[in-house]
Amino acid sequence: MSPWTEKTGPVWPLYAGFALLALAAGAGLLLLTGVVDSDDEPRPPKATTSATATPDRPSPSASAAPAPAPGDGLQVVSWGHARGQLALVVRNTSARTVEQARVRITATDARGAVLLSTTGGAGDVCCTVTGLAPGADVALFADPLPRPGDVRSVDVDAVSLDAGPATPAASVRAGRATLRRLPDDTVVSAGLVARGDLSGYVAAQAVLVDARGRVAQVVSGRFYCFEPGRPRTVRLHLFHAVPAGLRVQRVLAQPVPAGAPGVVPGRCG
Repeated sequence: MSPWTEKTGPVWPLYAGFALLALAAGAGLLLLTGVVDSDDEPRPPKATTSATATPDRPSPSASAAPAPAPGDGLQVVSWGHARGQLALVVRNTSARTVEQARVRITATDARGAVLLSTTGGAGDVCCTVTGLAPGADVALFADPLPRPGDVRSVDVDAVSLDAGPATPAASVRAGRATLRRLPDDTVVSAGLVARGDLSGYVAAQAVLVDARGRVAQVVSGRFYCFEPGRPRTVRLHLFHAVPAGLRVQRVLAQPVPAGAPGVVPGRCG
């Protein structure tokens, strides 16, 4: 069909007008649906890629800091044995209080073979740490120890650990201690004073050393109904005799949080 006719004259301007109307309608629809950018809305920044990017691995700035290993901060500072018991002193070298932890005690020989590895039973206190402030020590023990003369290395690692603030809510100070020998028992008496936000429970350990000052045995106990600021004398029982050359080097004590393993619930009157 020709754009010119004898009766109507040129008709192509009409076609051009229809085309312009259709184009304007289509552009308006695209603006409404967001397919075409509009100067009325801010444009998001364009994504960039890098040759060193690793999209399957979160970047260090985007990921959370890795949690510390459970055993971080607990370090054996001395150990020894007597009468089949392995005794060790462990220090909190971290900057935070160990509220409560259960540790694995491992003793190895000169070739690295494991002679003893234990975390104790569910209700045992031999391998538990409570209320241990930064820089403070706790005494632990494990028995029976096979082939004690072959032990060359003793280590601890925490299988569970709850860390608290740098400054503990409570503390316990131990005074002078005395050792009493009985035919079937060894009793260590010591004065304790607890301070701070105390649950009422206290753990204490007497460290016995030989004539050369080496750790030999640990006498451990837990005591209840402590009141902040009120001195008390406690007695720790080993329930068997110890070699004649052993003496008390020091007594260590820590607060025990309510609900910790080994706590016997009760009422204080």
